[in-house]
Amino acid sequence: MVFQSYALYPHMTVRENLAFPLRMAKLAPLEIDTRVSATASLLQIDSLLHRKPRQLSGGQRQRVGIGRAIVREPKVFLFDEPLSNLDTELRAQMRVQIAKLHKQLGNTMIYATHDQIEAMTMATKIVLLKDGHIEQVGTSHDLYHNPSSRFVAGFIGSPKMNFLNGQIEAAHEGGMDVKLDAGRTVSVPVQPDQLLVGKPITLGIRPDDLSPPAAETAAIRFELDVDFVEHLGNVTYLYGSAGTNPMAARAPKPVPSGACKVRLAASPTDCHLFMSNGKALKRLRAPAKWS
Repeated sequence: MVFQSYALYPHMTVRENLAFPLRMAKLAPLEIDTRVSATASLLQIDSLLHRKPRQLSGGQRQRVGIGRAIVREPKVFLFDEPLSNLDTELRAQMRVQIAKLHKQLGNTMIYATHDQIEAMTMATKIVLLKDGHIEQVGTSHDLYHNPSSRFVAGFIGSPKMNFLNGQIEAAHEGGMDVKLDAGRTVSVPVQPDQLLVGKPITLGIRPDDLSPPAAETAAIRFELDVDFVEHLGNVTYLYGSAGTNPMAARAPKPVPSGACKVRLAASPTDCHLFMSNGKALKRLRAPAKWS
């Protein structure tokens, strides 16, 4: 197991910390030295073996903590929020290190985290929990593009998905017609269900799926009253409201500055529908897989 706290023995050197669980298992000294050297080389901490924990950086301490688990050669690793104590830059570096480690070792790694970036960048499969219950199991692509519930849609993605209230007007072969509280009507390509006609529904649109209106008439159009512009370097997001609905959107180019009005649109194929119990309606047209 690898914990949020490095849990290293402060009076022992790195070599002694790595060797400790093997000594407790009563392995032969030569076997202990071989495993410690191999683990130190794998984690690139060979030059730190003589140091004590107080002489190490946070990232180095975490690598020693991981090494203490690796040296035992387990079949399954359990990581319990191991990067929570690190700063942003170190966390990014350690995400890459752990992902590389997984490929090199080939062992099963169970990684518990509340950080969606860690989960989406490192996991081959994500189990998203809410109040101790499984909401959805799948890849990063599945959870982002095909959320099974409103909770998943709102949890995965930053900024989170926009939600607009409405009502089902009709169900047909091509999907469901939704009349939004703002007055617009849109046909969303989801699995039709006649029993939902007349029932309340929530339409979800990701900020990255909003763009300047094109000529296509099927697009859902909005006028966003911008009150905050967030510059992140490679991308800029606009925050404001469309009528009474709070909304976030990826900024078009040229990027507006300050309070203003921006016209945006979304394709119905990029929309999601969530029933009153929070469950998503199955989409008829799945998005393309990431390359």
